[in-house]
Amino acid sequence: ASILVKICERRKEDVIEAKKTVSLEDLKSQIDNANKEFPTINFLDRLRKDSALGVAVIAEIKRASPSKGDIAPDIIAGEQGLKYAKAGAAGISVLTEPTWFKGTLNDMRDVRKEVSSLENRPAILRKDFLIDEYQIYEARVYGADTVLLIVAVLPEDELRSLIALARSLGMEPLVEVNNDEEAGRALRCGARVVGVNNRSLHTFTVDPGTTDSLIGNNREALTQAGALVAALSGIQCRTDVQRYQVMGVEMVLVGEALMRSEDPAKLIANFRGLDDTVLVKTCGFKDVATAIHAARAGADFIGLVFAAGSPRYASPEDARAIIRAIRDDKCHALMAANGHETKESESKRVKPSLRFTADDLKLPREEMLAALRRATARGPLFVGVFANQDPAEVRRIAEEVGLDMVQLSGKEGWDNLDFYSPYPVIKAEHVGADTTAEGLAGRAGPETSAMLLLDTKHPTMEGGTGEVFDWRVATELQQRRPLFVAGGLAPGNVAECVVQVRPTAVDASSGMEASRGVKDPKLVHDFVHSAKAALHERGLISDMPMPAKPAAA
Repeated sequence: ASILVKICERRKEDVIEAKKTVSLEDLKSQIDNANKEFPTINFLDRLRKDSALGVAVIAEIKRASPSKGDIAPDIIAGEQGLKYAKAGAAGISVLTEPTWFKGTLNDMRDVRKEVSSLENRPAILRKDFLIDEYQIYEARVYGADTVLLIVAVLPEDELRSLIALARSLGMEPLVEVNNDEEAGRALRCGARVVGVNNRSLHTFTVDPGTTDSLIGNNREALTQAGALVAALSGIQCRTDVQRYQVMGVEMVLVGEALMRSEDPAKLIANFRGLDDTVLVKTCGFKDVATAIHAARAGADFIGLVFAAGSPRYASPEDARAIIRAIRDDKCHALMAANGHETKESESKRVKPSLRFTADDLKLPREEMLAALRRATARGPLFVGVFANQDPAEVRRIAEEVGLDMVQLSGKEGWDNLDFYSPYPVIKAEHVGADTTAEGLAGRAGPETSAMLLLDTKHPTMEGGTGEVFDWRVATELQQRRPLFVAGGLAPGNVAECVVQVRPTAVDASSGMEASRGVKDPKLVHDFVHSAKAALHERGLISDMPMPAKPAAA
C-alpha cells in the first residue's frame, strides 16, 4: 500500500478512538462557543487581499514528514505561528496528523490564540487527511478558519458533502489536487480555492512541473469557476514562486523551507518579492516564447529593444504580443507570437495602470525602492529600450504597446526627463577605461529624475557589447544611489558582480545568447537564478543545498 493509503487507514482508526472520548454530538455542541472564542475570517477574501499585491503566502508548521523524518519536532507551534503572522503570511497551515507528521490539534489552537489579537491576522488552516465529518467539526472547535480536503482520498459525493459542511461552519476549504482528473472532480464539487500539490501523496516525490501542466490543461475550467489557484510543495525561494505566479498562481504554501530557515520572516519577504534580493532585468526579446521563458525563470524586468538596426529589435506589434501573453494571458497565449489581435478584441482589453511611476522616483530613496519592489512583486515590468530617438516617438511606442518603463541608452541627456512622465525612466551611462565614480556622479542627473544604469562604453554600440567594465566604479557609485549594472554580464560572472557591487538590479542581453540576437533559454534561466542565488541563500536557509553553479558562458 502507498504511504497515502496507510495514513488514511490510520486516520480512520484515530477518528474512531476520538469519538469514544468526545462524541460527534458533543463536538457539535461546542461549535457555538468556538465561534465566540475563535471567530472565522473569510479565507478566500484574505488570500485575494494579498494576491492583489503579488502572491499570498501560506506558511506551514510541520514537525516531521514521511519523506524527511524529523524536521523540527520540538518547535513551539504558537511562537512559530506568531513569527509567520508578523512576517506577513496570509495564512498559517498547521499539520495536525500525529503519527507521520507529529502534529496535534493543540498546535493549531496554540497558533490561533497567538495571532487572535493581530490586525489583519492570517487565516488558520487545518492540514490533515480529513476523511470524516467529525474532523471538520474538530477543526472549527480548535480554531481553524479553513481545512484541507484532498481529492485523492475522497469519493466525489463525500468531497461535495465535506465542502458544504465546511462552508456551513464558515470555512472555505482548500481543495488539493495532483492531476487533471482530480482537478475536474474538485471543480465539479464547487471548489473555490484549488491547491495543486507538486508532491505525489502516493510516493511523496516532488515534480515542480505538476502545477505547470495542470494549470495549462485546465485553465479555461479554472477561469470559468473563478477559482483561486495555489501551488503546494517544493517551493524554496523567490524564483520558484515567480515560475508559478506568471502563470496565474495566486497563493503558495511553503513548509519545509520555512521550518529549516534561520530567518523565516526574511524568507517570507523573499517569497513575496519584498526583500532586498537583487532584481534582474533580462533584455532583448523578440518573440513570445523566449520572453515567457524569462518571466518563468524569475526575471523582474523584461527589456524590449526599439532601437532600429539592433539585432534585438522588436517591432511594436511583436512587443505588444509579448506583453499581452505574459501580463494579460498569464503565459498561455503562445499563439499571439504568430498573429495580432483584431481591433475588436484589442478594444476589449483594459489598459493597466502603471504599478511604478515617475512620481515614485521622487520619493525618499527607501520609499522609492519599496515602491519598486511592490511593483515587481506583482510580476515582471516591461521596459522599452531606446537610443537617440525622438522623445515623442518614445512616448507613442510606450503608450501603444503598454510599457511600464522607458530606458534611454543613447546620448540623451538628463534634462527634460519629465516629458516621459508618468513612465519612469532608466538612464544609461557608459563606463570607459578612464571613467570614475566621481565623474559619473557629476554627469548623471538626480536619482529623483531617473534610475541610473551603468553599461560598458563602446565606440560604435550603445549596448549589448558583451564587454565588462571595471566594477569598482559601480561599487563606489552604488553607495551613493541605486544602480542597474549591465555590461558583459552572463551566468558565469553575474553572481560575482552581485556580491561585489550589491546593485539594486543586474541586466543582461548578449550574455544570454546562443548567437547574436538569439536568446538561449538555458542561459536566460541560469543568469536569473545565478544572480538571485548569489546572496539570499547564504545563511537564509540552513540544511538545504545551494543550487548548482552554472558553467561560465
